[in-house]
Amino acid sequence: MKTTWRGWLGRRLAQAVREYDLVLLGCMAILAMVGVLMIYSATTPLSDRLYGTSWILLRNHLLHLIVGLGALAIGMFVPYSHWKRWVPLALLICLVLLLLVLIPGIGHQVGGARRWLRLGMMNFQPVELLKPVLLVYVASYLDRKQDVVHQFFRGVAPNLMVMGVFLSLVVLQPDFGSVVLIALTLLLMIFVGGAKPGHILASLAGFGLIGGYLIFSQAYRAQRIMSFLDPWQDRFDTGFQIVQSFLAFGSGGWSGVGLGDSRQKMFFLPDAHTDFIFSILAEELGLIGVLAVMALFALFLWRCFSVCLAAPDDFGRYLGFGISAVLSFEVVLNLSVVMGLMPTKGLPLPFVSYGGSSLVMTLLMTGVLLNIGRRPGGVRRRAHAGGSPTAIARAHG
Repeated sequence: MKTTWRGWLGRRLAQAVREYDLVLLGCMAILAMVGVLMIYSATTPLSDRLYGTSWILLRNHLLHLIVGLGALAIGMFVPYSHWKRWVPLALLICLVLLLLVLIPGIGHQVGGARRWLRLGMMNFQPVELLKPVLLVYVASYLDRKQDVVHQFFRGVAPNLMVMGVFLSLVVLQPDFGSVVLIALTLLLMIFVGGAKPGHILASLAGFGLIGGYLIFSQAYRAQRIMSFLDPWQDRFDTGFQIVQSFLAFGSGGWSGVGLGDSRQKMFFLPDAHTDFIFSILAEELGLIGVLAVMALFALFLWRCFSVCLAAPDDFGRYLGFGISAVLSFEVVLNLSVVMGLMPTKGLPLPFVSYGGSSLVMTLLMTGVLLNIGRRPGGVRRRAHAGGSPTAIARAHG
Protein backbone atom coordinates (compact mmCIF):
# COMPACT_ATOMS: atom_id res chain seq x y z
CA MET A 1 0.00 0.00 0.00
CA LYS A 2 2.85 2.34 0.86
CA THR A 3 4.57 1.59 -2.46
CA THR A 4 1.35 2.27 -4.34
CA TRP A 5 0.85 5.61 -2.62
CA ARG A 6 4.45 6.64 -3.28
CA GLY A 7 4.18 5.54 -6.87
CA TRP A 8 1.00 7.59 -7.37
CA LEU A 9 2.63 10.63 -5.83
CA GLY A 10 5.74 10.18 -7.95
CA ARG A 11 3.67 9.93 -11.12
CA ARG A 12 1.73 13.08 -10.22
CA LEU A 13 4.93 15.02 -9.53
CA ALA A 14 6.45 13.84 -12.79
CA GLN A 15 3.26 14.85 -14.60
CA ALA A 16 3.38 18.30 -13.00
CA VAL A 17 6.99 18.81 -14.12
CA ARG A 18 6.18 17.80 -17.71
CA GLU A 19 2.80 19.42 -18.21
CA TYR A 20 2.39 22.51 -16.02
CA ASP A 21 3.91 25.98 -15.99
CA LEU A 22 6.62 25.58 -13.37
CA VAL A 23 7.47 29.29 -13.28
CA LEU A 24 3.89 30.18 -12.36
CA LEU A 25 3.71 27.31 -9.87
CA GLY A 26 7.08 28.22 -8.35
CA CYS A 27 6.18 31.90 -7.90
CA MET A 28 2.93 30.90 -6.23
CA ALA A 29 4.77 28.54 -3.86
CA ILE A 30 7.37 31.15 -2.89
CA LEU A 31 4.70 33.79 -2.27
CA ALA A 32 2.76 31.34 -0.10
CA MET A 33 5.90 30.60 1.93
CA VAL A 34 6.56 34.32 2.33
CA GLY A 35 2.98 34.61 3.55
CA VAL A 36 3.51 31.90 6.17
CA LEU A 37 6.64 33.65 7.50
CA MET A 38 5.02 37.08 7.59
CA ILE A 39 1.81 35.80 9.17
CA TYR A 40 3.76 34.08 11.92
CA SER A 41 5.60 37.32 12.59
CA ALA A 42 2.52 39.57 12.36
CA THR A 43 0.17 37.37 14.40
CA THR A 44 2.46 36.51 17.31
CA PRO A 45 1.35 39.36 19.63
CA LEU A 46 -2.33 39.07 18.69
CA SER A 47 -2.37 35.28 19.05
CA ASP A 48 -0.65 35.53 22.44
CA ARG A 49 -3.22 38.07 23.64
CA LEU A 50 -6.24 36.11 22.36
CA TYR A 51 -5.18 32.53 23.06
CA GLY A 52 -2.22 32.72 25.44
CA THR A 53 0.14 31.20 22.87
CA SER A 54 1.91 32.64 19.85
CA TRP A 55 1.11 30.01 17.21
CA ILE A 56 -2.70 29.54 17.14
CA LEU A 57 -3.35 32.01 14.31
CA LEU A 58 -0.44 30.54 12.36
CA ARG A 59 -1.95 27.08 12.86
CA ASN A 60 -5.29 28.31 11.53
CA HIS A 61 -3.59 29.79 8.48
CA LEU A 62 -1.72 26.55 7.82
CA LEU A 63 -5.00 24.62 8.01
CA HIS A 64 -6.50 27.02 5.46
CA LEU A 65 -3.39 26.57 3.33
CA ILE A 66 -3.77 22.77 3.40
CA VAL A 67 -7.40 23.09 2.30
CA GLY A 68 -6.27 25.54 -0.36
CA LEU A 69 -3.67 23.10 -1.67
CA GLY A 70 -6.47 20.57 -2.08
CA ALA A 71 -8.41 23.20 -4.04
CA LEU A 72 -5.28 23.89 -6.11
CA ALA A 73 -5.05 20.18 -6.98
CA ILE A 74 -8.73 20.11 -7.98
CA GLY A 75 -8.21 23.11 -10.24
CA MET A 76 -5.11 21.57 -11.78
CA PHE A 77 -6.47 18.10 -12.52
CA VAL A 78 -10.15 18.74 -13.34
CA PRO A 79 -10.39 19.77 -17.03
CA TYR A 80 -11.32 23.46 -17.08
CA SER A 81 -14.05 22.86 -19.66
CA HIS A 82 -16.04 20.99 -16.98
CA TRP A 83 -16.54 24.14 -14.89
CA LYS A 84 -19.05 25.74 -17.25
CA ARG A 85 -21.38 22.75 -16.84
CA TRP A 86 -21.80 23.60 -13.17
CA VAL A 87 -22.38 27.36 -13.60
CA PRO A 88 -26.20 27.33 -13.09
CA LEU A 89 -25.92 25.30 -9.88
CA ALA A 90 -22.96 27.37 -8.66
CA LEU A 91 -24.84 30.64 -9.26
CA LEU A 92 -27.80 29.30 -7.28
CA ILE A 93 -25.52 28.25 -4.41
CA CYS A 94 -23.89 31.70 -4.38
CA LEU A 95 -27.30 33.38 -4.33
CA VAL A 96 -28.42 31.30 -1.34
CA LEU A 97 -25.16 31.89 0.56
CA LEU A 98 -25.26 35.64 -0.08
CA LEU A 99 -28.80 35.75 1.27
CA LEU A 100 -27.94 33.60 4.30
CA VAL A 101 -25.00 35.80 5.27
CA LEU A 102 -27.36 38.78 5.62
CA ILE A 103 -29.59 37.00 8.17
CA PRO A 104 -28.77 37.92 11.81
CA GLY A 105 -27.76 34.84 13.76
CA ILE A 106 -26.54 33.06 10.62
CA GLY A 107 -24.20 35.61 9.10
CA HIS A 108 -21.18 36.39 11.28
CA GLN A 109 -20.65 40.10 11.87
CA VAL A 110 -17.23 41.69 12.38
CA GLY A 111 -16.61 45.43 12.57
CA GLY A 112 -20.10 46.33 11.37
CA ALA A 113 -19.91 44.10 8.28
CA ARG A 114 -21.85 40.85 7.93
CA ARG A 115 -19.75 38.92 5.40
CA TRP A 116 -18.99 35.52 6.91
CA LEU A 117 -20.60 32.16 7.60
CA ARG A 118 -19.12 30.02 10.37
CA LEU A 119 -17.97 26.58 9.20
CA GLY A 120 -16.34 24.99 12.22
CA MET A 121 -12.85 26.47 12.66
CA MET A 122 -13.16 28.37 9.39
CA ASN A 123 -15.15 31.49 8.57
CA PHE A 124 -16.37 31.25 4.98
CA GLN A 125 -16.90 34.43 2.95
CA PRO A 126 -19.46 33.79 0.16
CA VAL A 127 -18.19 36.66 -1.99
CA GLU A 128 -14.91 34.76 -2.40
CA LEU A 129 -16.81 31.88 -4.01
CA LEU A 130 -18.76 34.36 -6.12
CA LYS A 131 -15.58 35.62 -7.82
CA PRO A 132 -14.62 32.40 -9.68
CA VAL A 133 -18.27 31.53 -10.32
CA LEU A 134 -18.95 34.85 -12.08
CA LEU A 135 -15.68 34.50 -14.00
CA VAL A 136 -16.79 31.11 -15.33
CA TYR A 137 -20.27 32.45 -16.09
CA VAL A 138 -19.01 35.42 -18.13
CA ALA A 139 -16.35 33.31 -19.90
CA SER A 140 -19.01 30.75 -20.84
CA TYR A 141 -21.39 33.48 -22.00
CA LEU A 142 -18.75 35.12 -24.19
CA ASP A 143 -17.82 31.76 -25.66
CA ARG A 144 -21.45 30.97 -26.55
CA LYS A 145 -22.54 34.46 -27.65
CA GLN A 146 -19.58 35.68 -29.68
CA ASP A 147 -21.81 36.85 -32.50
CA VAL A 148 -23.84 39.25 -30.30
CA VAL A 149 -21.28 40.54 -27.79
CA HIS A 150 -20.87 43.74 -29.81
CA GLN A 151 -24.56 44.51 -29.25
CA PHE A 152 -25.47 46.22 -25.99
CA PHE A 153 -28.91 44.76 -25.29
CA ARG A 154 -28.16 41.23 -26.47
CA GLY A 155 -24.49 41.00 -25.55
CA VAL A 156 -23.62 43.34 -22.67
CA ALA A 157 -26.90 43.95 -20.84
CA PRO A 158 -27.55 40.28 -19.81
CA ASN A 159 -24.18 40.19 -18.05
CA LEU A 160 -24.86 43.54 -16.37
CA MET A 161 -28.18 42.24 -15.03
CA VAL A 162 -26.59 39.12 -13.53
CA MET A 163 -23.78 41.22 -12.07
CA GLY A 164 -26.32 43.67 -10.64
CA VAL A 165 -28.28 40.97 -8.79
CA PHE A 166 -25.24 39.49 -7.07
CA LEU A 167 -23.30 42.69 -6.46
CA SER A 168 -26.32 44.36 -4.87
CA LEU A 169 -26.29 41.59 -2.26
CA VAL A 170 -22.57 42.14 -1.69
CA VAL A 171 -23.21 45.88 -1.18
CA LEU A 172 -25.70 45.03 1.58
CA GLN A 173 -23.01 43.21 3.61
CA PRO A 174 -21.41 45.84 3.02
CA ASP A 175 -18.30 44.99 0.99
CA PHE A 176 -17.71 47.87 -1.40
CA GLY A 177 -14.14 46.83 -2.21
CA SER A 178 -15.20 43.43 -3.57
CA VAL A 179 -17.93 45.08 -5.64
CA VAL A 180 -15.38 47.35 -7.31
CA LEU A 181 -12.99 44.45 -7.89
CA ILE A 182 -15.60 42.13 -9.43
CA ALA A 183 -17.24 44.84 -11.55
CA LEU A 184 -13.93 46.01 -13.03
CA THR A 185 -12.84 42.46 -13.82
CA LEU A 186 -16.07 41.41 -15.50
CA LEU A 187 -16.35 44.60 -17.57
CA LEU A 188 -12.77 44.11 -18.73
CA MET A 189 -13.58 40.52 -19.71
CA ILE A 190 -16.61 41.67 -21.70
CA PHE A 191 -14.48 44.30 -23.47
CA VAL A 192 -11.83 41.73 -24.36
CA GLY A 193 -14.64 39.47 -25.54
CA GLY A 194 -15.57 41.96 -28.24
CA ALA A 195 -17.90 44.54 -26.70
CA LYS A 196 -17.72 48.06 -28.10
CA PRO A 197 -15.65 50.55 -26.07
CA GLY A 198 -18.64 52.92 -25.88
CA HIS A 199 -20.80 50.25 -24.27
CA ILE A 200 -18.12 49.52 -21.66
CA LEU A 201 -17.56 53.23 -20.94
CA ALA A 202 -21.31 53.73 -20.53
CA SER A 203 -21.45 50.76 -18.15
CA LEU A 204 -18.50 52.13 -16.19
CA ALA A 205 -20.22 55.50 -15.97
CA GLY A 206 -23.36 53.83 -14.63
CA PHE A 207 -21.38 51.90 -12.03
CA GLY A 208 -19.50 55.10 -11.18
CA LEU A 209 -22.72 56.99 -10.48
CA ILE A 210 -24.03 54.16 -8.31
CA GLY A 211 -20.65 53.95 -6.56
CA GLY A 212 -20.57 57.68 -5.92
CA TYR A 213 -24.01 57.53 -4.36
CA LEU A 214 -23.03 54.56 -2.18
CA ILE A 215 -19.86 56.31 -1.03
CA PHE A 216 -21.41 59.59 -0.04
CA SER A 217 -24.62 58.09 1.33
CA GLN A 218 -22.62 56.53 4.17
CA ALA A 219 -20.58 58.79 6.42
CA TYR A 220 -17.82 56.25 7.09
CA ARG A 221 -17.18 55.79 3.34
CA ALA A 222 -17.01 59.54 2.81
CA GLN A 223 -14.60 59.79 5.76
CA ARG A 224 -12.34 57.21 4.09
CA ILE A 225 -12.12 59.42 1.03
CA MET A 226 -11.32 62.49 3.13
CA SER A 227 -8.70 60.63 5.18
CA PHE A 228 -7.16 59.28 1.96
CA LEU A 229 -6.72 62.83 0.66
CA ASP A 230 -5.08 64.00 3.90
CA PRO A 231 -4.57 61.18 6.45
CA TRP A 232 -2.42 63.38 8.73
CA GLN A 233 -5.32 65.75 9.31
CA ASP A 234 -7.01 63.17 11.54
CA ARG A 235 -4.13 60.80 12.22
CA PHE A 236 -5.61 59.50 15.47
CA ASP A 237 -8.98 58.52 13.99
CA THR A 238 -9.92 58.12 10.31
CA GLY A 239 -6.34 58.47 9.09
CA PHE A 240 -4.81 56.30 11.82
CA GLN A 241 -4.43 53.07 9.82
CA ILE A 242 -2.75 54.57 6.78
CA VAL A 243 -0.48 56.75 8.92
CA GLN A 244 0.69 53.66 10.81
CA SER A 245 1.29 51.98 7.45
CA PHE A 246 3.44 54.93 6.37
CA LEU A 247 5.42 54.62 9.61
CA ALA A 248 5.98 50.92 8.92
CA PHE A 249 7.32 51.65 5.45
CA GLY A 250 9.48 54.49 6.74
CA SER A 251 10.92 52.40 9.57
CA GLY A 252 11.95 49.62 7.19
CA GLY A 253 14.54 51.63 5.31
CA TRP A 254 16.67 49.68 2.85
CA SER A 255 17.04 46.35 4.64
CA GLY A 256 14.31 46.43 7.33
CA VAL A 257 14.38 46.16 11.10
CA GLY A 258 14.70 42.37 10.89
CA LEU A 259 12.26 39.48 10.50
CA GLY A 260 10.03 39.30 13.57
CA ASP A 261 11.10 42.71 14.93
CA SER A 262 8.23 44.86 13.65
CA ARG A 263 6.95 47.48 16.07
CA GLN A 264 3.74 48.24 14.17
CA LYS A 265 2.44 44.69 14.74
CA MET A 266 2.38 45.44 18.48
CA PHE A 267 -1.26 46.63 18.16
CA PHE A 268 -0.38 49.92 16.43
CA LEU A 269 -1.35 48.96 12.86
CA PRO A 270 -4.92 47.56 12.57
CA ASP A 271 -5.36 44.48 10.35
CA ALA A 272 -1.59 43.96 10.37
CA HIS A 273 -1.90 40.27 9.43
CA THR A 274 -4.69 40.63 6.85
CA ASP A 275 -5.13 43.68 4.59
CA PHE A 276 -1.91 45.42 5.75
CA ILE A 277 0.47 42.46 5.85
CA PHE A 278 2.62 44.14 3.19
CA SER A 279 3.28 47.05 5.56
CA ILE A 280 4.73 44.62 8.12
CA LEU A 281 6.81 43.02 5.37
CA ALA A 282 8.12 46.47 4.38
CA GLU A 283 9.05 47.27 7.97
CA GLU A 284 10.81 43.97 8.65
CA LEU A 285 12.46 43.32 5.26
CA GLY A 286 12.86 46.89 3.99
CA LEU A 287 12.94 48.13 0.41
CA ILE A 288 14.92 45.07 -0.68
CA GLY A 289 12.17 42.75 0.54
CA VAL A 290 9.44 44.95 -0.94
CA LEU A 291 11.06 44.96 -4.38
CA ALA A 292 11.70 41.20 -4.24
CA VAL A 293 8.06 40.40 -3.45
CA MET A 294 6.81 42.86 -6.06
CA ALA A 295 9.10 41.21 -8.62
CA LEU A 296 7.66 37.81 -7.69
CA PHE A 297 4.13 39.12 -8.21
CA ALA A 298 5.13 40.70 -11.54
CA LEU A 299 6.61 37.40 -12.76
CA PHE A 300 3.60 35.45 -11.49
CA LEU A 301 1.10 37.74 -13.23
CA TRP A 302 3.13 37.77 -16.45
CA ARG A 303 2.99 33.98 -16.54
CA CYS A 304 -0.76 34.11 -15.81
CA PHE A 305 -1.45 36.25 -18.88
CA SER A 306 0.96 34.18 -20.97
CA VAL A 307 -0.99 31.05 -20.07
CA CYS A 308 -4.35 32.52 -21.04
CA LEU A 309 -3.03 33.80 -24.39
CA ALA A 310 -1.81 30.29 -25.27
CA ALA A 311 -5.09 28.58 -24.33
CA PRO A 312 -6.41 26.21 -27.02
CA ASP A 313 -9.97 27.57 -27.13
CA ASP A 314 -11.94 30.75 -26.55
CA PHE A 315 -13.49 29.62 -23.25
CA GLY A 316 -10.02 28.90 -21.86
CA ARG A 317 -8.76 32.30 -23.04
CA TYR A 318 -11.68 34.17 -21.52
CA LEU A 319 -11.54 32.28 -18.24
CA GLY A 320 -7.76 32.54 -18.02
CA PHE A 321 -7.90 36.25 -18.73
CA GLY A 322 -10.57 36.75 -16.08
CA ILE A 323 -8.55 34.89 -13.45
CA SER A 324 -5.38 36.79 -14.40
CA ALA A 325 -7.25 40.10 -14.26
CA VAL A 326 -8.88 39.52 -10.88
CA LEU A 327 -5.56 38.44 -9.33
CA SER A 328 -3.84 41.48 -10.88
CA PHE A 329 -6.48 43.84 -9.53
CA GLU A 330 -6.21 42.29 -6.06
CA VAL A 331 -2.43 42.76 -6.01
CA VAL A 332 -2.51 46.31 -7.39
CA LEU A 333 -5.40 47.45 -5.17
CA ASN A 334 -3.88 46.01 -1.99
CA LEU A 335 -0.43 47.49 -2.63
CA SER A 336 -1.99 50.83 -3.58
CA VAL A 337 -3.99 50.94 -0.35
CA VAL A 338 -1.09 50.12 1.99
CA MET A 339 1.09 52.74 0.26
CA GLY A 340 -1.61 55.40 0.48
CA LEU A 341 -2.32 55.57 -3.25
CA MET A 342 -5.98 54.58 -2.84
CA PRO A 343 -8.60 54.76 -0.06
CA THR A 344 -8.61 51.81 2.33
CA LYS A 345 -10.53 48.73 1.19
CA GLY A 346 -10.88 45.32 2.77
CA LEU A 347 -8.94 43.41 0.11
CA PRO A 348 -6.25 40.85 1.06
CA LEU A 349 -2.92 40.39 -0.72
CA PRO A 350 -3.10 37.08 -2.65
CA PHE A 351 -1.13 34.19 -1.08
CA VAL A 352 0.43 36.48 1.56
CA SER A 353 -2.42 37.81 3.73
CA TYR A 354 -3.99 35.79 6.52
CA GLY A 355 -7.31 34.43 5.34
CA GLY A 356 -9.48 31.37 4.96
CA SER A 357 -11.91 31.42 2.05
CA SER A 358 -9.85 34.07 0.22
CA LEU A 359 -6.73 31.90 0.25
CA VAL A 360 -8.63 28.75 -0.73
CA MET A 361 -10.41 30.41 -3.67
CA THR A 362 -7.20 32.10 -4.86
CA LEU A 363 -5.44 28.73 -4.92
CA LEU A 364 -8.41 27.16 -6.71
CA MET A 365 -8.31 29.86 -9.42
CA THR A 366 -4.55 29.40 -9.76
CA GLY A 367 -5.10 25.66 -10.22
CA VAL A 368 -7.66 26.32 -12.96
CA LEU A 369 -5.19 28.65 -14.66
CA LEU A 370 -2.52 25.96 -14.52
CA ASN A 371 -4.99 23.53 -16.06
CA ILE A 372 -5.73 25.98 -18.88
CA GLY A 373 -1.99 26.17 -19.62
CA ARG A 374 -1.46 22.43 -19.26
CA ARG A 375 0.72 20.77 -21.93
CA PRO A 376 -0.43 17.14 -22.30
CA GLY A 377 2.55 14.88 -22.83
CA GLY A 378 4.92 17.78 -22.19
CA VAL A 379 4.30 19.37 -25.61
CA ARG A 380 3.44 23.06 -25.41
CA ARG A 381 0.00 23.77 -26.78
CA ARG A 382 -0.61 26.54 -29.25
CA ALA A 383 -3.76 28.46 -29.97
CA HIS A 384 -5.54 27.08 -33.03
CA ALA A 385 -4.46 28.79 -36.21
CA GLY A 386 -7.92 28.44 -37.64
CA GLY A 387 -11.37 28.97 -36.20
CA SER A 388 -12.46 32.08 -34.37
CA PRO A 389 -9.85 34.78 -33.63
CA THR A 390 -8.34 35.19 -30.21
CA ALA A 391 -9.96 37.28 -27.53
CA ILE A 392 -7.51 40.14 -27.76
CA ALA A 393 -7.65 40.19 -31.55
CA ARG A 394 -11.42 40.57 -31.32
CA ALA A 395 -11.08 43.37 -28.79
CA HIS A 396 -8.80 45.39 -31.07
CA GLY A 397 -10.17 44.30 -34.39
